[in-house]
Amino acid sequence: MGSALNAIEVPKATGRLTVPDPTRLPQPATTGPDIVRMAEAYRQARPSSAAGKDVPELMVFVSFSLPKATLQQIVGQAEKSGAVLVLRGLHGNSLTRMGEEIARLVGDRKVTAIIHPPAFKQFKVHQVPALVLARSGQAAKIGEDGCAPGSSFIRVDGDVTQDYALDLIERQAPAWADVARRYAARLSGARP
Repeated sequence: MGSALNAIEVPKATGRLTVPDPTRLPQPATTGPDIVRMAEAYRQARPSSAAGKDVPELMVFVSFSLPKATLQQIVGQAEKSGAVLVLRGLHGNSLTRMGEEIARLVGDRKVTAIIHPPAFKQFKVHQVPALVLARSGQAAKIGEDGCAPGSSFIRVDGDVTQDYALDLIERQAPAWADVARRYAARLSGARP
């Protein structure tokens, strides 16, 4: 900052400050991040095989109002199954506080948690926890009511384990049985 102030000339006669010559101002030692390069790297890092396809996704809709033991069990199973935790909004109306709460909940485990209020309407989630299996390509086709087509997802509501919910789906929804079986295999540690 001192060098920027030194670039200002003070005429001796008037004692007033004059506008500094921008070419004489100190230049930053480094440039900022190359956002274009970062965006390109992100675009290339996305799996191209999943782009535009109907890849099944496993999500567990949760809230910090759930008992801690329930949340810990959900996070532990989500790490094994690859399920994404979906939250409706900010805890305490603060993004910082929400980030801290998620960090405390997830810890060192490899779990993805997102804040996505529209997903609650999209998959007709009215209570948590709720496990949702969705075919991403179809589920992205939102109707006028804000909901995904019923055939594009299946949901199990209630405080049950992912094992139980996936077993229930496998037994009661033949169209989803293979997908449920694959996620259940991940949970048990078996190779799908």
